Amino acid sequence: MKNKYLKGAHLSERKFKEILRLFADDLTATQIANISGVSRVTINSYLKKLRSQIARYCETLHPVPLPVTVIYERELLSRVDQEEDTLVAVKSEVDKAVKPVIFGIIKKGDRLHTEILPDVTRSMIHAATRGRSVLEKINTTERLRNYTGVVDLGQYRLYRLNTKPADSSGTPQMDEVDAFWGLTKHRLAKFKGLNRNTAYLHLKECEFRFNYRSDDLFTVLIELLKTYPLTLS
Repeated sequence: MKNKYLKGAHLSERKFKEILRLFADDLTATQIANISGVSRVTINSYLKKLRSQIARYCETLHPVPLPVTVIYERELLSRVDQEEDTLVAVKSEVDKAVKPVIFGIIKKGDRLHTEILPDVTRSMIHAATRGRSVLEKINTTERLRNYTGVVDLGQYRLYRLNTKPADSSGTPQMDEVDAFWGLTKHRLAKFKGLNRNTAYLHLKECEFRFNYRSDDLFTVLIELLKTYPLTLS
């Protein structure tokens, strides 16, 4: 069946657009499956591929070149089939041996960009917020200086690093970062937490939704998939 947005799919464009519109409305996989009549397993597969495509698109706009490890992590996630889309909270108090998911937020122009920081620890964040040098890794220290804020998802806490009064548009940078973090917390809360195996894809989805919050997200997604269609192969 021909579908220019989803190559190799046994699904009509009309049905796929219905699923895409429900995704744009930020419904869960279970809700989309119930409304569309498409199986939950199939919906999970489509949403995984869609989030991977969104992540790739966001990477092309990132103002700081991404480390190879970040790209590799996203590629691994895109190959893993997930039966469940429900997220599980990663809480440091549950298991202190579990490394928290930490990501940085940078504002450039009218957009926010995010990046998971696998080499950053809580002690490094605490040192950076106090203005001390992070001595563990020089490259990581330099990278931290690029970010306006850093979030520790294990504690659901935003740390302010480089607070500036306003950007070129006159908007206080931390106002934008706080707004993004508020959106992200709200989205993750409805999933009742975050699975660290899919943290990157959900984070980039939040980034995408925030940056296009003033647009019709369905239309934005349609234009994205015209250029970069999904494939089931």
